[in-house]
Amino acid sequence: MHVNVYYMSDLLEIFNILANVYKLIYRLKNMDPKKIKSSNDEFFVPLPIEDFLTGMKAAVDLYVRLSDEKFVLVFKNGLKTEQSQLAAYKEKSIRYLWAKESEYAKMTEHSVVVAGIAVNSDQTTTPQKAKFVSQAATHIFNEFEHIGLTHEVFEQAKLVTNVTVTLVQNHNDLLGLLESMKGSSSELVRHSMAVSALSVVLGMGLGWKNKNTIEKLSLGGLMHDIGLKALPPELICKPKIQMTSEELTIYESHPFKGMEMVMSLGVVPDDIVSIIYEHHENAIGQGFPRRLRNLKMHPLAKVVACADTFVHLVLANVNCPIPKSPREAILYMEHTMGQPFDKEVFKVLRNITSDFPMDLAS
Repeated sequence: MHVNVYYMSDLLEIFNILANVYKLIYRLKNMDPKKIKSSNDEFFVPLPIEDFLTGMKAAVDLYVRLSDEKFVLVFKNGLKTEQSQLAAYKEKSIRYLWAKESEYAKMTEHSVVVAGIAVNSDQTTTPQKAKFVSQAATHIFNEFEHIGLTHEVFEQAKLVTNVTVTLVQNHNDLLGLLESMKGSSSELVRHSMAVSALSVVLGMGLGWKNKNTIEKLSLGGLMHDIGLKALPPELICKPKIQMTSEELTIYESHPFKGMEMVMSLGVVPDDIVSIIYEHHENAIGQGFPRRLRNLKMHPLAKVVACADTFVHLVLANVNCPIPKSPREAILYMEHTMGQPFDKEVFKVLRNITSDFPMDLAS
């Protein structure tokens, strides 16, 4: 039987297109929902149910959504969440609890305080500490997405990075920290927390001891991708290799959009602004959006840019669904990419990762 080769290639192309469409639909369906207006005109904000499985006390009243506009109270403010009840909700495919938008800031503040207590406790393991810090960061990003980037949100973000710095300084097990980040509620939070932690490690490896400098590295690492929030969700879910030239141009605008966002607050230090604007630049001038070379890049941005690329390679994401081991990532950055980073920063990263005994595959 003769099979038309062109016909087969057309079929394969159709199958590939369908597969990508289904993947996109799946990712969009599983993205965090937006805030919703209830029947009595109050806005409710979603909270991943996993954040409450530790049996922590509710900082605000928590609700389950019964219909498009109807919410029912399930946990009152100050009471401990029942794990068995939460497990029953999960079995019914309930992925979120909901809080009133007007009370969400209390939730963020509470999670930051809990993270600070956990990080400074000898009774809490490193993975548990990392989990609490990640949950605090999740609330920061959720508040920004649903309520907007405000002075209050920025101040809470500063507190999260202070806790992150303490966490990193107290524990040299960077691999364990990065591994713990995988349990975060969203890909963006996981990535941002990992970049924040790794940037601190790199800064300390460079011999930087000024507390203010290290905290700026952490905060810049946490907020570096904040401009992605201004892009269409379907574009963020799309691998860069599949983007059209127009889509790629939009994607490469996110450092500029992020810079605009933080500058509009009027309180963000210039160093943080530079990190956000330059985190995709590189030493050989092949980054974006301005194609800066090493001499023109901000010193802190050089660190975050290197950390950002490494984390993209070792934690699963839309552009790297099969993550590399830390050693594979270093080889890829050095040989395939041509080592386009500041030499001193990359040297510290290579020395740190040479002792990693395992990968971060997820």
